[in-house]
Amino acid sequence: MAMDIKTMHIKGIFSGAVMALGALAASASLHFTDARTAPKWFTDGVMYQIQPRAFTPEGTLKAAEGKLPYLKETGITIVYLLPVFKMDGRMDRSFWSPRQVKSGFNIPKNQYCIADYFHVDEEYGTDDDLRAFCRRAHELGMRVVFDLVYFHCAPHARILEQIPDAAARNPDGSAKRGPWRFPKLNFKSKAVREYLLTNITYLMLEYGVDGFRCDVGPGIPLDFWIEAHDRMDALSSGNAILLCEGHVKNDQQRAFDADYGWFPHPGKDASAIRRAWTGRERESDRGARFVNHYENHDIATDVRPRREAAWGHDFVDQVLVWMFTIDGVPLLFNGNEIADDDPKHSMFGHTPIDWSLLDGDAGKARRALVRRLAELRAAHPVFTALNGYEGLAWLDVTSPREVTAFVRRMQGGEMILVVQNWSAKEVEATVKLDTAEPDLPYFVVNDDPVDRSVKGNPSDNPLMSRRSTKTGPATYRLGPHGFCIAVVEPGQ
Repeated sequence: MAMDIKTMHIKGIFSGAVMALGALAASASLHFTDARTAPKWFTDGVMYQIQPRAFTPEGTLKAAEGKLPYLKETGITIVYLLPVFKMDGRMDRSFWSPRQVKSGFNIPKNQYCIADYFHVDEEYGTDDDLRAFCRRAHELGMRVVFDLVYFHCAPHARILEQIPDAAARNPDGSAKRGPWRFPKLNFKSKAVREYLLTNITYLMLEYGVDGFRCDVGPGIPLDFWIEAHDRMDALSSGNAILLCEGHVKNDQQRAFDADYGWFPHPGKDASAIRRAWTGRERESDRGARFVNHYENHDIATDVRPRREAAWGHDFVDQVLVWMFTIDGVPLLFNGNEIADDDPKHSMFGHTPIDWSLLDGDAGKARRALVRRLAELRAAHPVFTALNGYEGLAWLDVTSPREVTAFVRRMQGGEMILVVQNWSAKEVEATVKLDTAEPDLPYFVVNDDPVDRSVKGNPSDNPLMSRRSTKTGPATYRLGPHGFCIAVVEPGQ
């Protein structure tokens, strides 16, 4: 039956209201839901991703353990290991990922094609070697994060042999494959869920791991991750973490402690960095956290030239300043701290880092910068105390296409200004210390009593700077890729 015009109009109003509420949930969700509280070791931390095949010439856990003191001295507090569990070693290329085939290494074992979730692959060593690695990291005061690869598994994985309905199925009964050609796991199966939850418990108890990075996290039902975190909390008294490889709206209420935060390269307009950040913030829980990075195992394998070569040392230095001072947790990929740009690097082959870079000018300068930034972050709680817009305020500048500025703040504590020139030319920019009101939908009242404007002036003696001269109360002449990090001194 055809609707009359009045009915259509009412339905249109209702539909519009639903769409408006949906848009509100999507665009202003941070005003309604809070992110879960994460452990201090994580929010205060500096992460480092180890790709074992590249981290040492030997490519083993035992060799990687030997370099843990080096990481500690560099300022790293959290070590994140790529998967080291038993891989499928069959030469059947129909189950190799397209990237694996394209790599040309002809090595059947793929770290993300796991045959046994419980035991270490002999390429990397033994279960005891992994226990020793985690034990040594803890002795050094560092935490360890493993990779959970539950979206798919190897075509001959133990889970497929032990659970009849472990694989998701097509209508013809064949196993569904994901984009990487591996069988997808069936999360409608209670047995599969319990098997994987038991795996998480085993890894925590058997190896002493402190948390997990969740590969293709958004591809797995959120309620699974919620149950996983509940079990982890029970085991660790709330001191373990889950990191999502991806970002889903409102996923940090109960499931994840942080999402991935890829650096948004600004191109020719630095204001794109701010827009990308605030856009993501509006889709997140209040106080949400991001693990900020510019390169990881995927990017280092797939993107040529490597970030270091494509962007140049000065620009990458600027990205590192941003990573260590912006809201969230900085993540370095192995070799970033010595300006590694080896084009031969691949997660699908054995391509060890050239550690002689440590003796070169670029390597020495980069490691010194990372250590200085890690020290700065550790010395000033303002960089880690508050997540979300309570702890970060973006400020307008007179040269927005070249320069960004923000302040980090904490209640009852100091305030620090970070000004960065993202261009390869000298720029003079004035920072406007008044912050704008939050951009909320018209039907939301802003009852937030906090005035986020900057009260005072940046110190004439910066905590850290490069190619920066202060020419006015809040005006800076910044050389190519120059920056200034300064305490804001109290004022009226």
